[in-house]
Amino acid sequence: MSEFSPTAAEEAPDVLARGGRYYRYARFILAAGIFAFGLACIRDGYFKWPQENEAARQQGYDKAPHSDMDLLFNRVMGIGLPPAALLLLGWALYNSRGEFRLSGQTLCAPGRAPLALSSIDSLDKANWDRKGIAVVTYRLENGRAGKLKLDDFVYDREGIDEIV
Repeated sequence: MSEFSPTAAEEAPDVLARGGRYYRYARFILAAGIFAFGLACIRDGYFKWPQENEAARQQGYDKAPHSDMDLLFNRVMGIGLPPAALLLLGWALYNSRGEFRLSGQTLCAPGRAPLALSSIDSLDKANWDRKGIAVVTYRLENGRAGKLKLDDFVYDREGIDEIV
């Protein structure tokens, strides 16, 4: 069948797009690296470098190998980076949560009520060719309007491409 018909869409199998593996794995690795660097900064700023400075003073050196600014910088980074890594991880998991599902004439998106295709006002594909991002503008029956971003980097590319 070459033409699209509502009955053909209702008979078609569901199109599914889950959170993209590459997107999630890259953010897991980044968050782990930031967390580990924060722990290394805690070690250097609070334990290792102060001990090295004290050892240098005891050996009679006039200048410590690590300045007070070095210690302060490492202490601030050590306190700030581990929570930042956890926030990054939480944001990445939230951003790629759930799944998009096109089932017949209904699009289900994470954190939103099912959306009938007839309630879609427009599909902005200005960034589709370059970035794989399409923005759906819709208006529900109760009058509420909203936007939905379909991103084939954050979610499985094949599923998002088929939905768009």
